[in-house]
Amino acid sequence: MFNLLKDAIHWIETRTKFRPKTSLDYIDNALKMMNVNLDLIKKIHVTGTNGKGSVSMYLTHIFKFNGYKVGTFISPYLMRFNERIKINGQDIDDDSLLQLINKIFTFNEVYHEKTGQSLSFFELMTLMSIQMFSDEKVDLMIMEVGIGGLLDATNILNYDASVITNIGFDHMKQLGNTLEEISFNKLGIVKKHNHLFTTVDSKLHDYFKNYVDKKEATVKFIDETEVKIVNHYPNIIKYKGITYELGILGNYQALNAALAIEVSKFIDPSIQDDDILKGLKYTVYPGRLEEVLPEIFIDGAHNSHAIEALIKTLQQTFNRKKIHVLFSALADKEPKNMLDLLAPHVESIYVTGFDDPRYQSLHDLGYAFEADAYQALKTLIQTKNNGDIILITGSLHFIGYIKNDILPKLS
Repeated sequence: MFNLLKDAIHWIETRTKFRPKTSLDYIDNALKMMNVNLDLIKKIHVTGTNGKGSVSMYLTHIFKFNGYKVGTFISPYLMRFNERIKINGQDIDDDSLLQLINKIFTFNEVYHEKTGQSLSFFELMTLMSIQMFSDEKVDLMIMEVGIGGLLDATNILNYDASVITNIGFDHMKQLGNTLEEISFNKLGIVKKHNHLFTTVDSKLHDYFKNYVDKKEATVKFIDETEVKIVNHYPNIIKYKGITYELGILGNYQALNAALAIEVSKFIDPSIQDDDILKGLKYTVYPGRLEEVLPEIFIDGAHNSHAIEALIKTLQQTFNRKKIHVLFSALADKEPKNMLDLLAPHVESIYVTGFDDPRYQSLHDLGYAFEADAYQALKTLIQTKNNGDIILITGSLHFIGYIKNDILPKLS
């Protein structure tokens, strides 16, 4: 048991990160031992290469405005651990988080005594969120997948709606080297008689349809031709004849919003358009093309698929403006490929480092390098012309480091 939240967080963060992806038996048995009743709670499961968090937060705010009490589980966090578990879009408070970790710590001890096994970090986090949503008696729980889908800890529940945002190359070591292999893993969230909603590229539609048919499930593909971008800044779209303002910038948010609209209407056919309009407009999700200082934006485009989408947004949102990039990422995200994609579309690129035990120096990638992120950003601010844009992007952990440790020094 822990008296201080920092000690409790240290304990859970030092558990084995992920159990080898072979079975869900351990967490399934653990959930049965917890004996929580989720029968009265509607459930939405969200996976995909990018956009999971945005869709989860759109849905959270749509249903909050409709009078639902909503529990949301997302990962990873940007600035503080509390962001992982939310009630009505608000992070779990420190006292509740401490109580929750102490509860799961005690449970883990009992589980170990009975089974001889210990639960992994993500299994514990999933169980914590389920426990919290049960205790809080939420009306709806939205669970974001950690990695993949088929053998992700969140896949132990049966959901009212399953959501796959898109498919791209990320976590290939765990998920496979082709889009079909990655699709198979993410489609693992679809269970018999489930209902799937997705914005995957049309070239994967046949693959998805065949998989879903075998599960005797249904699938709704978002028709991209029905999604129109009206304005970029603010971000305004038209979907099926209705105009929506989105609280998050980025062209790629248009499909995320359309997905959230369709899922919300399926979960509650009586939901009002006004609640959807409010939910989309007032959704805030830090780190998604967020303006943190005048002419300085951050975006957690943490893989090549996300960088490609970001480039399209930059071309529209900041048309004719010069863009200077400050970049850092973990080595497993193929940073060289991400930088090479960005380079033709921006004025300059500065590569830097950040405080993370997994970070490996990126000094040899062929781009200007300054190990000290504060100094790198300060140099960009001092040398850019008025009207130029600074974009800070790369790993979500890097973005969190910038917000937590670097930006306060500039204030």
